[in-house]
Amino acid sequence: MRKKYLSALLFGALLFASAGTFTSCKDYDDDISNLQSQVDGIKADLEDLQAQISAGKWITNVASIEGGFTVTFSDGQSFNIVNGKDGQNGQDGAAGAPGTSWEIGEDGYWYKDGEKTEYKAAIDGVEGKVNVPTIKDGIWYIVNEKGELEATEYKANGATYAVAEANGGFTIYAPTEDGKEMLEIYFPGAAGSITSMTAELRAENASETKFTINQYTFAPSDKDKKTWEDMTGTKVTTNKYILSSNDKIGLRVNPVNVNAADIDFVLINSKNEVLDGVVFTPAEYKDYVYTRAEAYGNGLYSLSMKQMEVKDKDALDALTKQFATTNGNIAYAVSADLATRAEYNIGINDLNKKTADYGNIYINKTDIDSKITVDTKKDNAVTVEYPADLYDMWLSVSSEDQNLFGIVFDQDKQTFRIDADPDILTKATFELTIHTLDNSGVYKKEVVTINVSDKIAVAPDYEKRTLNIVTDDADALKNKNAFTADMATLLNALGDTQADVWKKKVTAASVAYYTDEACTKSVTGADGIELIFVNAKGDAQAAIKDATNMKFSVDNSEASSVFVVDKEYFAKVTFKAGSSELNSIVVPFEFAIPDFANSFEQEPAVFVNNVANAYMNVEDQTADEAAYKLSRAFKKFLSGATLALDSKTKVTDKYTSEQLATISSTFDNNAMITLKDVDKAKGTNIPAGYGQELIVNASADDYMGWEYPEGEGTYSFTIKVMSPLYEGTVSAIGDVVNIPATSVSGWNMTNEHIQGKTYNNITYKVLQDKVGDWTRPEIAKVEASSTNERVVKVEGVHEATAGEKGAVNEGYIKVLPQNIAATTETTINVTVTDVWGYAKTNPVKVNVTVGE
Repeated sequence: MRKKYLSALLFGALLFASAGTFTSCKDYDDDISNLQSQVDGIKADLEDLQAQISAGKWITNVASIEGGFTVTFSDGQSFNIVNGKDGQNGQDGAAGAPGTSWEIGEDGYWYKDGEKTEYKAAIDGVEGKVNVPTIKDGIWYIVNEKGELEATEYKANGATYAVAEANGGFTIYAPTEDGKEMLEIYFPGAAGSITSMTAELRAENASETKFTINQYTFAPSDKDKKTWEDMTGTKVTTNKYILSSNDKIGLRVNPVNVNAADIDFVLINSKNEVLDGVVFTPAEYKDYVYTRAEAYGNGLYSLSMKQMEVKDKDALDALTKQFATTNGNIAYAVSADLATRAEYNIGINDLNKKTADYGNIYINKTDIDSKITVDTKKDNAVTVEYPADLYDMWLSVSSEDQNLFGIVFDQDKQTFRIDADPDILTKATFELTIHTLDNSGVYKKEVVTINVSDKIAVAPDYEKRTLNIVTDDADALKNKNAFTADMATLLNALGDTQADVWKKKVTAASVAYYTDEACTKSVTGADGIELIFVNAKGDAQAAIKDATNMKFSVDNSEASSVFVVDKEYFAKVTFKAGSSELNSIVVPFEFAIPDFANSFEQEPAVFVNNVANAYMNVEDQTADEAAYKLSRAFKKFLSGATLALDSKTKVTDKYTSEQLATISSTFDNNAMITLKDVDKAKGTNIPAGYGQELIVNASADDYMGWEYPEGEGTYSFTIKVMSPLYEGTVSAIGDVVNIPATSVSGWNMTNEHIQGKTYNNITYKVLQDKVGDWTRPEIAKVEASSTNERVVKVEGVHEATAGEKGAVNEGYIKVLPQNIAATTETTINVTVTDVWGYAKTNPVKVNVTVGE
């Protein structure tokens, strides 16, 4: 059905000759700040608007509400601007003055807040500027019958209102606090948010370099005109000419997130003159681009010229003069609501006189000369090969078929839909009549036989399934590496009656996988997913009608080569009745693997302030190397992860972690970090890497074959490798060892006099407590020496020996007190060397007593 509309853009173009200027966001902010300082009643509202504009959004609509209007932004958020006093959004304060809206009705009169006024928007049959409602001295001025602005009884001041501008933006007017003045602030619309555009001609004739507008002489016969009007209930135009074009203009807009679908585009020349009546509607371009010239990227649109009607030859000549001069054709630029324009690169050919020929007719893109089969519950589009040649189309069927098949028409969109269920239909075909009236006024009708498929039209809504990858099982039925989709969702969507029919018909099912919800872009390669219908117990169910779930069993080795993690896919399951398709469902799903860093769980008993304090254990050594088993530091780790010591950051003045230690290449239960003998200290044998915070990097390319997303397969930690004994002490029990000076033959210092403590204050026997050995396995050797041999000498450290009946005579330090005159305190150095060769010398206080 042919639409009637008033082009807001054309209207705006005639109103504002200087509407092409661009106002920056900085200007919006300045205006808003000024307005906020003066208008207390709507301060909070304007602050909200300011925040939206500052965030890069734009206004898409302004609609009247009681006491004001609603402003809607590009992200769908809306804000009420009302004239309330004190209360937020005017809801809690005193009632304010009502908002004002001005619209042009189909009768050409101005409507104020939805009510018709006595003022016309333009004078009949007169071309030129259309005057808009304006304010002067606080009074609304509206155009009168003479085309002049005259004062009305409507007061303007005291009400907040919005006016749509020609450039797609809106100007909001608000009263000052005393109501004596009106302040104004501009907000950009979608067109005003476009920063740049690139336009390129896409002519029907590829060799053509200029835009071609076809000129049709519209001359329907009186009979055809009456037939059309009686059939459709709409008047056929009395205008003599119709102008339209099969050419397109390719357009790219920046920023790409601007929704240009609702913007009217026009052609404007370098003198800011708009080509009257020539308006383009955008359609988002979703196909691929193949050449450099076409490689726009995102923000792609295809512009089509709206059909326009011209009253007579005089009006046609006036239009032609706009794009041709004696000096040649004028170059035009594509302009978005007069706010932004592309380069001046669109030339206009002389009008192309043409007899209308809309070519072939299609239903769902299939030529009507072919067999046409349609599904129920879906819109079916009727189109023509050359739509620019078509004035209007009307679809009809017999009343009997319309009732039987439940046929619903959308004459504006030129579609039809069958709402009846296929299982209750008593016949499988009906006759569709396609009525056409072309731009030359020729009326035709085509009768097409429509075959109705026996598909059951249903679209159950399955929520996205997320499979957290685990180890798979060769037995697909037992495999826990799977996701499921319940059959109940499908059956509930069918309803009891259709579900019974479906169960009787369904015999088989197949599945295919896609990357888009429309299921047009299939996943290529062996998918590694097996679809199994199972019952409530999880056993295979041969009869699909009796199944409880659909199980999608995943083989990691195959699926990981086709799918990637953290990306949505769509499983389209098609059910069949014999060889015929019965219906299909779509199950969205995605695969997930553990975050790499979360594969490692630190042992709190080892990690302090995020640093592993790694005290070595004797059982971890294969020789005498200073090594630590990494699995001791983690409650959980990713087995198979690659390990490496950092080679970039210096952890000492001279060395990186890699220079101070070695590490196993793979993380497993036996992975070790081993200190290198770099710059060993004299006396203690401590290497440069001992106790340093060494940096370890763990990484992996995949998890059970599934690649980690870029930058996510790494984890780092720091570790200090230390000896539990070297970090401990040896001291006297009771603070000091008392040695009698009268023991001239020597005195034995035993484990009853001294003790060792590890790094965590665990006591141990320093001297051998086993025959020839120590209970503490880390001890390799104990030595002793006196710091003052004039007071006491050390004869030696004696090993433990076997006593009677299995007893052990523990080792001791033999000391020789010297002949001294007074009790004297001194120290004996006890050096404990551990199995890693680290020697710790501990001063033990001794008191050589005289006469006590």
